[in-house]
Amino acid sequence: MRIAVFVAAGLVALTSFLHAQSDDDDEDEMDYAPLVPTGSSLRFGLRYVGGPKVTFHDVGTVPANLPILGVSDTADHVYNDGTVSQDTRVDGSGHPVNDGLTNTWTVNYATQITSDNNVAYHIYSTTSLPDEKNIKAQNSLASGWELQMGRSLGKIGRKVDVSLVAGFTFSGFNSKQSGVVQSQLTTVTDVYSLNGQAPPSTFSTTEPNSTSQIVYDSNGQPELTPSGGVKTVSTDQSILLGLNPTRTISSTNSDGKPTTTDVQGLWQIKGAYYTFRLGPVFLLPVTERLKLSLGFGAAAVFAGSTYTASETVLVDNVSYNVTDGEVKTHSVVLPAWYADADAEYWLTERAGFYLGATYQRSQSYNQDLGGRSATVDMGSTSGVTSGLTLRF
Repeated sequence: MRIAVFVAAGLVALTSFLHAQSDDDDEDEMDYAPLVPTGSSLRFGLRYVGGPKVTFHDVGTVPANLPILGVSDTADHVYNDGTVSQDTRVDGSGHPVNDGLTNTWTVNYATQITSDNNVAYHIYSTTSLPDEKNIKAQNSLASGWELQMGRSLGKIGRKVDVSLVAGFTFSGFNSKQSGVVQSQLTTVTDVYSLNGQAPPSTFSTTEPNSTSQIVYDSNGQPELTPSGGVKTVSTDQSILLGLNPTRTISSTNSDGKPTTTDVQGLWQIKGAYYTFRLGPVFLLPVTERLKLSLGFGAAAVFAGSTYTASETVLVDNVSYNVTDGEVKTHSVVLPAWYADADAEYWLTERAGFYLGATYQRSQSYNQDLGGRSATVDMGSTSGVTSGLTLRF
């Protein structure tokens, strides 16, 4: 875009210089030779048009961001509200204690203690509700530039000049929306047994927990270390947790309706499109310097966009946030047609400015991202154009 501005500024300076030279050569304005639009033309300008209309669908789809292991898998189990790891105890011979219990686990919230004094852990995910409304992105301005070449084909009647014009335009757009949506919550719950032991009373609590005890000899006297200190031994005081949980998976309430929760999200489609155009232009002189032109024709749109989604499940009592962030690009070619109406003011016989309105009609395309989708409607876009025209 900066390059386009610099080029336009340079052309403005050039045409201003040519106009000044023309004024010096032709002191009498009546001697100015009216434009005879024959030969070739070159047009370069800037475009300010409405961007495509973007609608986001199936938002609030956040997959579980932690691995869901089998209940009997001998691996560390990580949940959104704690962890259960393999036992670190060893017997007197240094061998692992394989009694189906573990002394290595973390519980973070009092709500994880069940009514029968066991410990529940959770992994959350969400899916879009079937009747959730679509989210429309904020409309954005698709600014850009255009370049076209024309060749005169002759006249209709005595005044209307007809040219065949080919060119292309470039426009960039950035459509996004943020907010909170409701989604269906799926909860994987693993309940680990405390085997009748008292549950923790403070949170968060991390096991193992060990204490140091003094070692006494047969006479009841503390044993001493070689350096003369009191000899101690570490004793495991951990609350032991069963390693084989009971699992339930739920996404509905007791009445059969979906369990819902809020999802905070940001959704964005950012991209650009090139339009290749071909069609006739009709030029009608109004005054010696002022001309009106009307052009229309067929076009092909090459669009490319990047879909970015960032979502966070707003569920209580989680130490590992339930989030999802994904990015995916997509490109497509679409048919289109266009119509332009411009006013041209000529500084010299070969250089002038133009200001006009443009309209383009195309199709829409869909873009998918991790269970979500978005519709990018290129549809009807209109706006203004301005720039410089040269004939040679």
